[in-house]
Amino acid sequence: MFIGRAGVFIVLAAAILGALGLARCVYFGATFGYAKLGMYYNQKENHQLKQKLQFLKRFAKEENTSISGLVTFEDKMRLKFGLDKISEDIRKAGVGGAPGSDEIAVASLGDPGVLQADSVKEKLSALLRQTRLQDSTFNQVASYAQRQADIWAQRPSISPVWGRITSVFGYRVHPFSGAYVMHEGLDISGPLGTPIKCSADGVASFVGFKDSFGKVVIIDHPASGYKTIFAHLNKAAIAEGQAVKRGDIIGYLGNTGRSTGPHLHYEVHKYRELVNPVDYFLPTDITVD
Repeated sequence: MFIGRAGVFIVLAAAILGALGLARCVYFGATFGYAKLGMYYNQKENHQLKQKLQFLKRFAKEENTSISGLVTFEDKMRLKFGLDKISEDIRKAGVGGAPGSDEIAVASLGDPGVLQADSVKEKLSALLRQTRLQDSTFNQVASYAQRQADIWAQRPSISPVWGRITSVFGYRVHPFSGAYVMHEGLDISGPLGTPIKCSADGVASFVGFKDSFGKVVIIDHPASGYKTIFAHLNKAAIAEGQAVKRGDIIGYLGNTGRSTGPHLHYEVHKYRELVNPVDYFLPTDITVD
C-alpha cells in the first residue's frame, strides 16, 4: 500500500503526540507516587513530633510539681531563719504580658499542632525562668544558713572540763589580796593533767605565759564575735595560729601562775565584753555539732 507524504506526516505527528502523552502519564504517575511518599514521611514526622510534644508536656508538668515542692520547702526554711518570703509576683518570674508579633503570627495560622508546640515552648521557657529564680533564691537561703551554721559552730556552748566550781563569775574576795574585786571568769577544779576541751570552733590567737594566768591559751571565734581564755594550764596541746574545733583538746589542767591549787580559769568574752561562762553551758543531751 502506498502512503503519501501527508499520511507519513500524520503518522509521525500521531506517534509524537502519543509519546508526549505517555511521557505526561509517566510524569504525573511519578509525581503522584512521590507526593504519596512525601505524605507518608510527613505523617511519620508529624507523629514523631506529636510524641515529642507529649513528652515535653509531661516533663514540664512534672518539673512544675517539683518546683512547687521546692518553693514550699524554701518558704518553710525562710520562716525558720527569719528571712522574708518571696512574693507570688516574683515567683511568676515574668510570665505574662502582651503577646509578641511571633505569637500573633502563630495564632493566625490556626494550626492545632503549631499552637500546641508554641504552648509547650512557652511552658518550657517559663519553667526555665522559674528554675533560674529558684536557684537564685535557694542560694540566698543556703548562704544565710551557712553563715548561721558558722556562727553557731563558733559560739561557746560546752564546759571545757567537768569538775567542782570553786569560784563563780562576779564579785568576790580575792584569795591573795583580800580585796572585793570582780572575778572575770569561772574556776573549775580537777586533777592535775585533766584534758581541757575547746568550747567552740576558732583559731588560737595566743599560746604562752602570762604573769597571773600562768600558761594560757586564748581562742578567737571571729564568726560569732566571741573569745575564750583558758588559764593556769599545766601545758598547752596546740600551737598559736592553729585552727581548732569544738571538743578538741587544747591543753591540760594545771596550777601555773597565781593559783591556790590545780584548776582551770575559764573566761568568755562577747564582742570584748565579759559574760558569765555558765550561760554558755548547754545541757549534755543537746547536740551542738
